[in-house]
Amino acid sequence: MSQAWAERQRRTNRLVRKIAAHVLPLEPSGDRLLGLCRLTWITDAYEGELPAYIRSTKIPALAEALGTDLDGLTVPEVAATVARLLGDPEAAALVLSHTGFTNFYKAYRNSARAWAHENRQALAAILRRAYALASDAEGEALTAAIAALPPIPKANHPAQGMRAEYLVTPVVFALDPRLRYPIINGAERVQVLLRRIGVADDSLEAKYRALVRLIGSGGVVDAADLDQLGLEERIELSADPESPMRQLLAEQPEAGSELPSKDEDDVQRLQQGLTIEQRRLHNRMTNQLKRLLADHTLLEGRAPDCRYDVLVRDYDRDGNDLMIEVKSSCDAAQVRMAIGQVFSYWHRLKGAIDEVHAAILLPQRPDDAVIALLDWLEIGVLWLEGERLRTATAWLEPVAQFAEA
Repeated sequence: MSQAWAERQRRTNRLVRKIAAHVLPLEPSGDRLLGLCRLTWITDAYEGELPAYIRSTKIPALAEALGTDLDGLTVPEVAATVARLLGDPEAAALVLSHTGFTNFYKAYRNSARAWAHENRQALAAILRRAYALASDAEGEALTAAIAALPPIPKANHPAQGMRAEYLVTPVVFALDPRLRYPIINGAERVQVLLRRIGVADDSLEAKYRALVRLIGSGGVVDAADLDQLGLEERIELSADPESPMRQLLAEQPEAGSELPSKDEDDVQRLQQGLTIEQRRLHNRMTNQLKRLLADHTLLEGRAPDCRYDVLVRDYDRDGNDLMIEVKSSCDAAQVRMAIGQVFSYWHRLKGAIDEVHAAILLPQRPDDAVIALLDWLEIGVLWLEGERLRTATAWLEPVAQFAEA
């Protein structure tokens, strides 16, 4: 479940940030701030076809955060209404998809409202800072502000309080544009991880520092991956946490004279060197793919011997990743090089498993001989046609169709 759950958390981040962009510039009430928090909540019925949490939790949270009435609407009507209010058609798909990830304590769900009203100004300031987080140092300063919040009293038992971070850190995670702020709540997976790294009894700031240091190690790309570590039997960290084996796919430079080439060493063995124009086209293609697959998590390889161009996480919604090698030419030599790269990178990343999910992205449709070769090798082929992603590979049709949606 962990990879699918991490993707769900990333979708929650995208949805909450879209709603927050509409809410936080105002002077939001305690109710609207709590609505943003509640967008991270689920109930015991959180998956399947139209699970109960959508009606009981997600739609009320959307209505509360946006300050609008969504009663009596079907789920597709809610999605269309939210997209219209935000002026963002992409929001509809996020409303229709499964989001939310924390089963917030039922005994505190009602009293959290009064708490949000009483602490409205401090909470609004924290959420605005979370929305604009630019560094881990800013995150640590924000953690100190969260630690200073008073506890949330239990309904009918005001002397019993819950730590404010159990409510607040999930929504800060969901607002962080970098996806690096850790969820530090009472979930068993979180508490297991805190015990394993020896900070369960430390201050909130110490927990934050220890958790953030894990990002970039052992295949942990972001705070969504981090939240899954408590489910692992053991934690593997890289020798150099400052040099992650992979990272979220970054925008690639398309202008200037110093354009880096990820696989330049390999290319130099094939030809005397890439021209600036070829590098520019390669990066333009990579950036276009990033835009077309914006609702997926895209990674790029950083290890010296595994510098793949793009890894699409859970591309088929069945837990499989898709490795894509980008080539700026349909030349046979470039295609042959790409074939070697995807097999080498896949083996380095995934090991000797039977099923390889790999494709080559080209600037236009290659000739039939190339398509036949890739089909024989069970490597997918993709190309760009204007602003569309095309394929001649049957199992990649859903990816191409998704890019057009």
